[in-house]
Amino acid sequence: MRASLPVLAAFLLVSCGYPGDPLPPALNRPSRVTDLAVLERGSNLFVVFTMPEKTTEGLPIATPPDIELRVGAVGDRFVEAEWVSGSDRVPPDALHQENGRVEARIPAEKFYGRTVVIAVRLHGPKGREVGWSNLELVNVLPALPKPEGLSATDVSGGVGLAWRVATPAVEFRIFRRPKADKEWAFLGLSSQPSYTDTTAEYGREYEYFVQSGQKSAEKYAESELSDTLAFKPADRFAPAPPTGLVAIPGTKTIELVWNRSPEADWALYRVYRDNLLLADAIQAASFGDKDVVPGAKHTYQVTSVDTAGNESARSVVVDATLP
Repeated sequence: MRASLPVLAAFLLVSCGYPGDPLPPALNRPSRVTDLAVLERGSNLFVVFTMPEKTTEGLPIATPPDIELRVGAVGDRFVEAEWVSGSDRVPPDALHQENGRVEARIPAEKFYGRTVVIAVRLHGPKGREVGWSNLELVNVLPALPKPEGLSATDVSGGVGLAWRVATPAVEFRIFRRPKADKEWAFLGLSSQPSYTDTTAEYGREYEYFVQSGQKSAEKYAESELSDTLAFKPADRFAPAPPTGLVAIPGTKTIELVWNRSPEADWALYRVYRDNLLLADAIQAASFGDKDVVPGAKHTYQVTSVDTAGNESARSVVVDATLP
């Protein structure tokens, strides 16, 4: 009976759930921001990053962190302490949060022509933090000119866009979307204040906008967006006239043959005899004139017509006489 007492005592200790050594209190330090990004647009620097959801211990963040977002100029080398002391802190009321995403707009004018570093760190309830986010280095350019007076006209093969700027720009970026769409698509680049959209479809309405742009080191500076322009292109341009027309007299007819039209929107041919319309809606690149009499000389020309009804100039004149 005495020998079983130590075993019983050990069992009681285990069954009572002995807690072991106490755990240290959680530090509640928000995890580091890792995706901070910066874009210079117009006279502002736009900053965006994602707020972490957990602390460094993997616990949910219960209290919103104190967001310390800073921007400051740097020289040839980066020294954190010097940068912090000489940088500007973005006021908390200038930070906009929605669905875990934080955005800020920082006036850039005081930094024109200088290199700045932008970074953020998050402080927990007791001020604890784990350091700065990724550092974003930006060579700040004077505000690029906003394109003004965007206009559109129908041109052969597309939509001709034109605009003006107060000062020269390195390049322009053109964007387009169909009228009913929500998403914009990048259309192309131009070094001049003009551009031809060769992919627009006739009869379909589009919206356009343009912005100036300039590459600066690894970043890309943008102007403010131009006003949006809506335009529905119309096909007002005739196809090229048919080529290679030949008239071949037969026994009872005069046969005409020519080269097929290469136009993508070609629809039909028209045949003219002695300057009068002889045949319409011809689909083949050939035609037989049966309404002829022997000994009578006739002249012939052919035209192309596109799907919009635009008729080309007439082909060269050929003549033939039925024997």
